[in-house]
Amino acid sequence: MAGMGTELTNADVDLGFAREEFALAFQPKVDLATGQIRGAEALARWYHHQLGELPPGLFVSFLERQGRLVELTRFALTRGIEAAAAWHAEGYRWPVHVNLCPGDLTLDGLKEFIVMRLKHHGLPANVLRLELRETEVMAMGREALVNLQDILSMGVTLALQGPAEKAYRDTDEIPVAEFQLRGTALLGLASSLSEAQSGRVLGLLRAAKRLGRETTAIALETERHVQMARELGFDSATGYAFARPMPLEDLLYWASTQPHADVPPSVAALP
Repeated sequence: MAGMGTELTNADVDLGFAREEFALAFQPKVDLATGQIRGAEALARWYHHQLGELPPGLFVSFLERQGRLVELTRFALTRGIEAAAAWHAEGYRWPVHVNLCPGDLTLDGLKEFIVMRLKHHGLPANVLRLELRETEVMAMGREALVNLQDILSMGVTLALQGPAEKAYRDTDEIPVAEFQLRGTALLGLASSLSEAQSGRVLGLLRAAKRLGRETTAIALETERHVQMARELGFDSATGYAFARPMPLEDLLYWASTQPHADVPPSVAALP
């Protein structure tokens, strides 16, 4: 894999998209009670024709500096929704998670683009779950917030990544379906949390559940982390403790081998 010192150019990006060097890998989200898959996060990968696989932090930061991150977002939405259509065809109804950045929400046409991709595959809006950091949402300008509200109003759902202060509130302008807390940092600290701190963590989880919001521990690396997440009361989790990000074909095979594979009936398409 190329190192962080690698120099990229806009010509590299142009060629990368033209040669289809960009791809998605999928990280399954697993129900901690049943073992069923509850979703899959679409993660961008770039297999550069000369440099090999590039670290996501390298090319994402480059695209952001060049004002081109929206191109990666639209690629992820296109391929992510396409992948969701593939697993819906197999009978799996879990959503695809796609990361946004606040800048995506200041540009015209994002909602229309999402509607177009969903209708192209005959999928309902709730097959798409957008992911944002809570700090990003809290710092958003009015235009971005209005655009986000508009997208969510059609049935697309939102996951926020911690610290989950909003878990206590049900009157916010932005409806939240899922709160995510980074597992390794939180769970690694859990054994040394004071009673007051532990109570706050449990309070956040209980408040989220009381409001009908899913709680997910992300980036769990060991079985011990998984057990701690269960004990704290998380609904679901992701991370290497379950599976590494994988191509769509591998995800479908992996799903078929799970003892509690979730194979519900198909769902209705967008009108």
